[in-house]
Amino acid sequence: MNAGIKPLVTLWHFDLPQALEDEYGGFLSPKIVGEYLAYANLCFKTFSDRVKLWVTMNEPNGYAVNAYNTGNFAPGRCSKYVGNCSAGNSATEPYIAGHHLLLCHAAVVKLYRSKYKSLHKGDIGITIVTNWYTPKYNTPSGRAAASRAIDFFFGWYVTYLTSLVNSHAYS
Repeated sequence: MNAGIKPLVTLWHFDLPQALEDEYGGFLSPKIVGEYLAYANLCFKTFSDRVKLWVTMNEPNGYAVNAYNTGNFAPGRCSKYVGNCSAGNSATEPYIAGHHLLLCHAAVVKLYRSKYKSLHKGDIGITIVTNWYTPKYNTPSGRAAASRAIDFFFGWYVTYLTSLVNSHAYS
């Protein structure tokens, strides 16, 4: 810590190596969990003596939508009816990638808490992005629609993370 500044490291911010994408489809494959765990372990082993604040990943829900639904982020996958992508399935891939992203998070948190936290006294978490939706018309159906929009984009990630915590997947 220098001049009162505490480093906070984000392990993943939309920067998956192309080789993993080419080899097995990156976040569309469960193989990514082991790769991500090995990467995080290397980072913890190398930097945990100096870094006490860790974020496993930045906005995985926003990434899954933009990378596998609209194709706006790498690897640029989407259905033909959604955008100008060469491959992809916007109906399923954002959920498959989202599932694997959250499994990566859970595995890394479990590793950190079991191997590094007591030694280095740090903390670890995740950043989930959301938008706030308000109804166009303040009616029961409008309020319900706004609530569904929040749950659709944000809620299932938080609910799934809660179920991972409660199942002791990363206690």
